[in-house]
Amino acid sequence: MAAKVIPFSEVHMIDGCRRQDRNCQRQLYETYFQAMSWVCVRYLKDPGLVDDIVHEGFMKVFQKIDSFESKGSLEGWMKRIMVNCCLDHLRKMKRLPTQVELDVVGEYESHTTDSDTMELDQIMDVVNSLSPLLRMVFNLNVVEGYPHKEIADKLGIQESTSRAYLTEAKKKVRGMLTKLGWEHEKKLGHV
Repeated sequence: MAAKVIPFSEVHMIDGCRRQDRNCQRQLYETYFQAMSWVCVRYLKDPGLVDDIVHEGFMKVFQKIDSFESKGSLEGWMKRIMVNCCLDHLRKMKRLPTQVELDVVGEYESHTTDSDTMELDQIMDVVNSLSPLLRMVFNLNVVEGYPHKEIADKLGIQESTSRAYLTEAKKKVRGMLTKLGWEHEKKLGHV
């Protein structure tokens, strides 16, 4: 008979991870693996690489769990670690883009035009069709909530450049979604 997994509270998981309790580490990993994978997918396109970076990120989470001060959410703290792992990997592989032409608009085609059936995957496809640097700035600001100063520091660009890239990314996303039949004023809000 298989052992029943008893759900741990977040506080219990954190305390257990601080004690290097393997059961608590496994519970934390299983609880947040999918969410952290989605974070990494936004920066890395290779699914095998995503798994590797998520595993690396969890190793850092376990190593740095003592620095988590419980002032914000555990998930938010872990997301920052995952984003940093993705950016570190791209830098190490020299795949972190350093510039992008702002006046070049990419083309995007979809197999559907019904705005009411647009799925999250299709929106992700639109965002993923952006150039790597525009996609990173868009994800860091719009999805992760990083301020432009922090984005600039992480990517080695100026704050004004981060703002310009975000403006361009939003313009392209709106344009592509409009081509797909979305009425972005109604459905996209501030994007």
